[in-house]
Amino acid sequence: MADLGEKILCVEVEKAYAEKAIKALRKNGLLLKDYLIERAGDKVVIPVAKTPEFIGETLLRVVECTPRRKKKIVVNPPSYDLLGEVAIVRSKVLQLRDPGEVVETLLKTHPRLRAIYVKDETVEEFRVPVLKLLWGTPVEEVVVKEYGLSFKIRLGRVYYNQRLTEEHRRLASLVEDGEIVVDLFSGIGGFPIHIASLKTALVLANDLNPIAHELLIENIKSNMRRLKGVIIPLNDDTRNIPEYLPRKHLADRVVANLPKASLSFTEVYDQVLAPGGILHLYILTRDVYTAIDEVGSALQGWRVIGHRLVLEYSPGSGIYRFDILKPENI
Repeated sequence: MADLGEKILCVEVEKAYAEKAIKALRKNGLLLKDYLIERAGDKVVIPVAKTPEFIGETLLRVVECTPRRKKKIVVNPPSYDLLGEVAIVRSKVLQLRDPGEVVETLLKTHPRLRAIYVKDETVEEFRVPVLKLLWGTPVEEVVVKEYGLSFKIRLGRVYYNQRLTEEHRRLASLVEDGEIVVDLFSGIGGFPIHIASLKTALVLANDLNPIAHELLIENIKSNMRRLKGVIIPLNDDTRNIPEYLPRKHLADRVVANLPKASLSFTEVYDQVLAPGGILHLYILTRDVYTAIDEVGSALQGWRVIGHRLVLEYSPGSGIYRFDILKPENI
């Protein structure tokens, strides 16, 4: 393609026939899209890649020209999460970029947005985010899709991280048909609903947040036709969950996605998980090997059989999933 100021081929046509000529050139893939179509007196000059084969049968004339390039809109959106028609940016973004620029850039990328929120760190025991409206009108609820499954979310009232979508699916694929699975911190149902959609498993899904529990029930109902397994929703303190499992029917698998405090519930894991079962423990750490040592100290005799980085949390730290085998002799 020619540089700015270099002569290229153009088709010149009278204004009355310009629209028809542009359509014909576009249909034949001859328009140079990076250059402007311009007026020259009573003529219109159209940049083209080469001489049209049909030029001899029309009122078009090929000329050399130096058209101006189109101004390219460079969209460099900040890091954000898109939940339906709502965008959520982290507060640290506004430390680096002007709020007006953030809004303008996001609207260019997603013109149908209804609201843009700024998210502070999650707070309190329910890990709910603090959201402040940056632009638009307040939105209380959104519905998002993960692999065709629908999840209703109440913004600022429950924990939800769209970047866990792949992890939800990945872990669900590890479950075997017929397993008993306990998700101790299930939120609105990410792991349980993915598991039940793929496997004929029994899933006990617990969350202490009553709003998350309410949405979990709604999300189970909205996905019911796609579920192969059964989900039992619970709204209780994690330490009470062993009471829901008789000794002869302990879990084959336990999910503990509470990265900042998951090692505080080791007694529960021992009481809920059957010997030979698998614990999927999520931990926020700067050093994966230090975390493995911490797991070894907290769950003596248990064996870490795998680990993977799930999310980058901040520079130098990440959320890891540790797959831990409970020994048969415990």
